[in-house]
Amino acid sequence: RLALLNTRFLRLCSQADERVRPLVYAVRLWAKQQGLAGNPSGGGSLLNNYALTLLVLFFLQTRSPPLLPAVARLRELAGDQDRAVVGGWDCSFPQDAAALEPSSNAESAGSLLAQFFHVFGDFDFPGQVISPREGRALPLPCPDAANEGLKLGPFNLQDPFELSHNVAANVTQKTASRFGRCCREAAKYCRSLQYRRKSSKGRAWGLPRLFQPGAVEPAAASAGAFLISIPLDADGDPQQLGREPGDHGPWVGEVCAAIAFVLRDVLLCDCAAAG
Repeated sequence: RLALLNTRFLRLCSQADERVRPLVYAVRLWAKQQGLAGNPSGGGSLLNNYALTLLVLFFLQTRSPPLLPAVARLRELAGDQDRAVVGGWDCSFPQDAAALEPSSNAESAGSLLAQFFHVFGDFDFPGQVISPREGRALPLPCPDAANEGLKLGPFNLQDPFELSHNVAANVTQKTASRFGRCCREAAKYCRSLQYRRKSSKGRAWGLPRLFQPGAVEPAAASAGAFLISIPLDADGDPQQLGREPGDHGPWVGEVCAAIAFVLRDVLLCDCAAAG
């Protein structure tokens, strides 16, 4: 029943404002193309679509003025016929979007997408709990007794009804850091002229470029090309790159072959040798 009510809740949010659905789809597509989204049932550390959707809903709850009400407010708006308690969790919310107060927020979906990247580019994921129930980030340690049992980690995103469930509990520190870094890169691109109008040099522009795999830096070299920088030498000394102690062993070739395997056979990217 919790899964059923979660689905009804997501449907209610999508019906509450016409900007919700395209924004959710845009973020989910972007995350997939950046290698941030996947199915955690396979043992991975990526965000699933439910977590990404909740992240967008939380973002919309925190706009000024908000586009969506917090779940706690939805509980207050629920009628007698909408009351539901499952496993001790209060899952009450209106079944009809007509019961919700219309938002006075007039921002466009494109502007909201750019703000989403800006907000989460510098978000303190391990130091806060993202709470769609409260419609705000809760600092740690949480004083609310209802949060007892919530598994904390590098990315804390609380289920709106089952409050002991961190829907991003599988996410590692590495993935959380990558998510923030990718958001910062996307926010930077959204501020560029290339995002707002066609480039005079014929490069990809606007939303299509944002949804391509890899980095979205405005200064990428060629049309449709996305550069992924892989620092093989932590000390940054190009003279030592390719050398082992005693100048023996082709380890760089082995590393490049491993990287090519991941890009080509795992991520299904097109790879070409660059002279």
